[in-house]
Amino acid sequence: MSESSRKRLPDARSLTAREVLHAAWPLFQVSLPGCLPLAVLGVAASGTPGAEAVASGEPRGFLHSPDWWGLYVVSTLLMLICYAGILRQQLALGRGERLGILDSLKQGLIGLPGTLGVVLPVMIAVIGGMVLLVVPGLVVLVFTFFAWTAQLDAHLAPLDALKRSVALTRGRFLDVAGIVGSTIAAVLVFVLLTGILVAVVMNLAGPGAQSGHAGLSFSRWLMAAVLSLPVVWIGAVTVTAWRAAARR
Repeated sequence: MSESSRKRLPDARSLTAREVLHAAWPLFQVSLPGCLPLAVLGVAASGTPGAEAVASGEPRGFLHSPDWWGLYVVSTLLMLICYAGILRQQLALGRGERLGILDSLKQGLIGLPGTLGVVLPVMIAVIGGMVLLVVPGLVVLVFTFFAWTAQLDAHLAPLDALKRSVALTRGRFLDVAGIVGSTIAAVLVFVLLTGILVAVVMNLAGPGAQSGHAGLSFSRWLMAAVLSLPVVWIGAVTVTAWRAAARR
């Protein structure tokens, strides 16, 4: 990337939500061509177990066949590899470098154990906090907001990445919470509006398209393509916030 391109990727001057979201937008735009294929693949992978359960008529909850659980594990790992690839590409762009799609996938695969060491404890803690009460889950989410990016960018062990995230958030909790809350709100609005748009498209296509195999496949990939945009956006916000926090 040239020096002029580097200048078009501003750093956030503070950790306020407005500054971070404003600085994340150029990174989102620049990273979109390279990150979008990984985002589409990751979103499609995450929706595959649910689609398979509906197609086979399996019950909801934990009452699934071993084959379904195997598919769930494989699709989850593929999703994490893709999302790690997105973060790696955006971190590289933030440094004024470029990382190809295949290289980011390769690094995501190699770094999968570290990713699991960070993501699994965070998800367990967040979900556990949400089950008990919503507030503890949100608090955990805020304090671990930088963990995955720290693990990828600073090459930290999972526990060290979690500690680094907590250390960076301490004293800036309200600022980080504002970034998390603003990002979640924006994504929810986007998902709601795009869900309405996809429903309108499928209704215009007619009942045959809604029930046929080709129509269902089209709707799933269309939704995956649409939902991939907020995935890339979340990555850009996370990387921008991490760079601003780590600089201080």
